[in-house]
Amino acid sequence: MSSYMLAVCVCFGLVAIGEVISYFTKAVVPSMAGALILYLILIWCGMPQTYPETAGFTTIGDMAFLMLCVGIGTNVAPAEYVKNIKSVLMALVSVVFALAFTVGIGGIFFGFDTMLAGAGACCGGGAISGIAAISKLNSLGLTGLLAVPTIMIVTVDPLGQPIASFVLRKYAKRLNAEDAYLLEKAAKIEDTTPVRLTKAGVPYGSEENPSPFFPAWIPSKLEADGVVLLEMALAVWAGVALESLTTISSFLWAFILGIVGCTIGLFRMNLFDERSHSAGFLTVLIIGYLFTSMNGITPQSVLSVLPAIVALIILSALGLGLGGYLSGKMLGYDPVLSAAAGIGIMFLFPGITIVSDEISARAARDEEERKFIHGKIAPSMYIMGNTGFLFGLLGTVTILLPLLAKFH
Repeated sequence: MSSYMLAVCVCFGLVAIGEVISYFTKAVVPSMAGALILYLILIWCGMPQTYPETAGFTTIGDMAFLMLCVGIGTNVAPAEYVKNIKSVLMALVSVVFALAFTVGIGGIFFGFDTMLAGAGACCGGGAISGIAAISKLNSLGLTGLLAVPTIMIVTVDPLGQPIASFVLRKYAKRLNAEDAYLLEKAAKIEDTTPVRLTKAGVPYGSEENPSPFFPAWIPSKLEADGVVLLEMALAVWAGVALESLTTISSFLWAFILGIVGCTIGLFRMNLFDERSHSAGFLTVLIIGYLFTSMNGITPQSVLSVLPAIVALIILSALGLGLGGYLSGKMLGYDPVLSAAAGIGIMFLFPGITIVSDEISARAARDEEERKFIHGKIAPSMYIMGNTGFLFGLLGTVTILLPLLAKFH
């Protein structure tokens, strides 16, 4: 029991120190990255690598990661995908460009297998896709490539978020300079479209009833912590079962089932972070699970793949940004915003939320303008982030990595 408790305290302590690092660096080094880097340094200095497994993070952390995927699927109302179909198309183009840049161009110089191993983590979904790639590489027996996605996991957020923020700031400043908020407010016509309500008086397509067709299956007053966790656990169980039937990643199925659950009225929105009231604990479990993926990494392996890591970050940012810019321009969308949203695909949640909130707050002159700018930024960032995760995970983990195993 004492060794178990020591292992739990060490893992929790690393996560806590990561949060302190994030606080003092103003999130330049995100808490997850800080904890993972610290763990890596400590095991290189001789700390036992068995702590995460002894603490029980190996199995439950895998479950928590899949629950996070379900939660991400509930972050956007299903009708928004149809309403913002241009953003869905732009996400597809962005991911295709990013894969062409990283695997196509980067593969010529650094090896196609190396670039493909890290492409999931930077071309669609960040840490979540990186973990899915690690799981797939392990199952395919390609353990020699594990260092690439593992290092990408700890670098994609601290490097990707500033790039997206830089581009997004240009769009927000232009809205500010053009007094776009005041112009829209003066021209705004009151929307008299009747709102369709459920028998409980809740609007269809709202956060409390995200389905545009059906009322919520479970009354809101009954959807307490345990019920929400059960909902996500059942979706994870179904996702794992579907993977065994289809070979499509359970991470992808969990995300899709989150969307489907909202569409048919089974789930409400934001299951992971706002409704389960367990997001903090589950996030700690996820980070503890990530510790185990770093045990095989040595200083030599890090140094050997560093040039490829730098290339992956640069090429994926160029591909996502250029794909978003060009597709946005072709579809009559603001190309600067679509470029920033394309780069947002690189790191997904919670980075997208952080970047959208911070940029809108800094560019606005008052609270009303902040809400206006956030309303212009957030839909594209969220829709392109979610669908980019779908396309990136499908392209890398489900299609390309199994092909790599056949020719490796």
